[in-house]
Amino acid sequence: MRRNPARMGLLAVLPLVVASASCGTSGASTTNLMNGVTPQHVAASPATDAFNQGMAEFAAGLLNQVATGHDNVLLSPLSAELALTLAANGAGGDTLSQMQQVLAGGIGLADWNAMLSGYLAGLPNTDGAKFHTAQSIWCNNARNVKVEPTFLQTNADYYGAGVYSTPFNDQAVIDINAWVKQNTDGMIPKMLDGLDPDAALVLLNALAFDAKWLQPYDDNQVQDGTFTSADGAAQKAKFMSSMEYTYIDDGMATGFLKPYQDGAYNFVALLPNPGVSMTSYLQTLTSGGWLKTMNGANQTPVLASLPKFSFSYATSLAETLKALGMPDAFGGMADFSRMGSIGGRPLYISDVLQKTFIDVTQVGTRAGAATAVIMAGSGLITEPPVVTLDRPFVFAIADASSNLPLFIGVVNNVQ
Repeated sequence: MRRNPARMGLLAVLPLVVASASCGTSGASTTNLMNGVTPQHVAASPATDAFNQGMAEFAAGLLNQVATGHDNVLLSPLSAELALTLAANGAGGDTLSQMQQVLAGGIGLADWNAMLSGYLAGLPNTDGAKFHTAQSIWCNNARNVKVEPTFLQTNADYYGAGVYSTPFNDQAVIDINAWVKQNTDGMIPKMLDGLDPDAALVLLNALAFDAKWLQPYDDNQVQDGTFTSADGAAQKAKFMSSMEYTYIDDGMATGFLKPYQDGAYNFVALLPNPGVSMTSYLQTLTSGGWLKTMNGANQTPVLASLPKFSFSYATSLAETLKALGMPDAFGGMADFSRMGSIGGRPLYISDVLQKTFIDVTQVGTRAGAATAVIMAGSGLITEPPVVTLDRPFVFAIADASSNLPLFIGVVNNVQ
């Protein structure tokens, strides 16, 4: 297991600061904020049960808030977690307390950084299951933005976050989109349509996942079938069928795990029982429900049929995060004094944007995600059970060692 180094974007990654830094130097397209000091080694901590519970609760809470209609949904809790943790490292007071509660289940920030960075470093990157992540901080040097050195140091130490200083103009949008495209292996080609020239900072995470099935599907395992969408429409689909060996039945849904190569990641599918609405089922996955369901999986043969599907998704998570319990970060009550200021005015989060992509085929799965935090001023079974995903279902790509979802979503239609 090894950590994945952040790949370089169009601009040079700037070395780390030791003195107070200011972005307020207009003119040059890229300004070096730093003084040549490299990120410092920090000790990671092993994940605790409280860490796993906090991560799972954040994932389930996001999906429960967002998946309220008939459209497909795909979120990356890990991408959102990483981008927002960059911001939390600049927060204080009630703003930090709320962010810690939502992101970390109340774990203190120092412990959270140590465990989250350790978890990230332990996610495998192999020939059969490739995983890449990168973090960056973009500072508007056309405005009087002051960035606190401790904020930059912490995010460089724990998350390898590069720092870019540039005017927030059309070229900055091009550069940010190029950075995201490169670090998602082309799966998220365009993160931003534009940037408010008065914005102060953009905090970014990018994820790329590309894994082959442990047992790919042969052509004779693919058959035509019908998927009934959330609005009741009959849709033609290609179903991939196989015998899997981990069966899930939590009383309200049945499902299965299908492993990727090297056994480090699993595809998870959960099909709510007839008569159980998607909304009511998603509610059961909060308050410890996700890990309880995953930990209750049985090593039992299951005949599984999975439709091919591929889609992109984009959303703002601002209202979702407010509803989950961190409203102060988004308005006049925000305290990001440990991050910096703009023109002497305090910072707040103006938006949290996420874009995702997934492609599930006979060979395996490709999935990408990017999150931008925009900062502004002020028993024996004789017959195997059958799970045919021919109607709306929950799915996830989960780290096999902890069962925590890297991606989680709902398929409501396949066309």
